[in-house]
Amino acid sequence: MSIGEFLLVIVAMLSPFLLIGIPIWVLWVGIDNIGLGTLRKCFQKIDLHETPQPGDVTFTYHTYRGILVWSIQEEHTIWAEPAEARKLLGRLLRFNLTMGMLGAGMVFIPLLAIGNYLAQRRSISKQVRALDRSESS
Repeated sequence: MSIGEFLLVIVAMLSPFLLIGIPIWVLWVGIDNIGLGTLRKCFQKIDLHETPQPGDVTFTYHTYRGILVWSIQEEHTIWAEPAEARKLLGRLLRFNLTMGMLGAGMVFIPLLAIGNYLAQRRSISKQVRALDRSESS
């Protein structure tokens, strides 16, 4: 069996899933809820605060989710302790690099997600240094 024939068999096997399975899944879950459960899992066991508390850092991160031509971008503003903030930031990056890749902007999402991750990580580090300076004085 040549490589061309092998690829044709793979495409033939995946076609029913793509043509029937994905629309059924989208209708079952609801287009606005795609990836929402996975996003909620990112926030589990993370101690977040509604307002800034002493010793907290803040960051703003955008998440992307969707499927094919439908995508949703959400902005999350977080106040948490530095260790918790770093843990959540890493989870949100992984979310973007998995669930975000299913949406229409799959070419740009890794660049945006990683760039925003690095910027927010740097911001958290600066805030921690400022907190350390204010505590020592």
